[in-house]
Amino acid sequence: MRLDDNFEEESAAKGASFMLTAVIGVGTFLVLVLGIVLFVNRDTLFENNRGQNNPAQINPSEEATDSVISGSTLVSDDLDIWDDYPIEEEEDSEGVSEVTSETTSEDDPSEGGTKTLVTFVDGREQWYSISKYLPQNEYDETGFVMGNGRMAYYVEGNKESYVGIDISKYQGYIDFNEVKKDGVDFVIIKLGSRGYSTGQLTLDDYFQDNIKRATDAGLEVGVSFSSQAITVDEAKEEAAFVLQYLQDYDISYPVIFEMEHVVNDTARIDTLTKEDKTQITKAFLEDIEAAGYNAMFSGDKAWLFADINYAALSSYDVRLEQQEDLPDYPYRFYMWQYTQKGTVDGISGEVPLNICFIDYTIK
Repeated sequence: MRLDDNFEEESAAKGASFMLTAVIGVGTFLVLVLGIVLFVNRDTLFENNRGQNNPAQINPSEEATDSVISGSTLVSDDLDIWDDYPIEEEEDSEGVSEVTSETTSEDDPSEGGTKTLVTFVDGREQWYSISKYLPQNEYDETGFVMGNGRMAYYVEGNKESYVGIDISKYQGYIDFNEVKKDGVDFVIIKLGSRGYSTGQLTLDDYFQDNIKRATDAGLEVGVSFSSQAITVDEAKEEAAFVLQYLQDYDISYPVIFEMEHVVNDTARIDTLTKEDKTQITKAFLEDIEAAGYNAMFSGDKAWLFADINYAALSSYDVRLEQQEDLPDYPYRFYMWQYTQKGTVDGISGEVPLNICFIDYTIK
């Protein structure tokens, strides 16, 4: 019987297919066996591997650290470079950046310089917000120089300030020629006041003599008035009183409005609100300015923050009264009374000293 010519080829192909199937089957069986073995021993293998990578079991951690920082006094904590990078910021839903690391008020009560500390006469302290929309104090602290008991202000090596004093009947007779020779540029002469209990308007006993002789000595002159007005009408009455006594004199420095609390006694203004005091101050200044004089109001930092609304008066000049090394009032001021205990030739006893940052003779 003759077989088909393709029979041998078909038989060989069938044999090869059988061998391939057998090999695949054996391989699959071996993989399954290996998987079962690894699964059964997984806990033992994990423990061994963890032990090899655990620094606590290696133990020479201190020696290893020392060898890395050979010859250095640094420790491992000193190698933390992440503190050198700025804190990441996130943007909220409105696109406003927020620092992810919060700064508490205890760490920085000024809240990044947006608040200023005010200390009151009774020792109380309070932080007030600083408005960036109001005229700012732009003086450079390094420009202030104290020499021979006098404060001066320098810009790029050039003196940009003027020396002044406050005088009243309490200084008695003054030799203004000696005052002028001692380097004083201007005097603020007390014109008068309103009684803090009676409300009576009075002229300072030495005003007329002081203003005449100071002018004759070649000193620049300004005046001050101490108010105890409790209404806008009384403030306007005070302004009219001042203008009445100025009409015979030519003054170049400001007319200064002062209103302050009376220590150890009650005063007429004690019941006024902050808004009341602001409106009274504004009424006085408006009338003085309308008469052609430089109008200025004066106060310490506590008064300027707690007793009046500076935003409503920011168009007027300010004299700061602060008996400190350097002024920290954050808003603009053109004159600073920095001590009550100055000494000047021609005056017996102590006298308040001022520094002025602009020349009012040309303002």
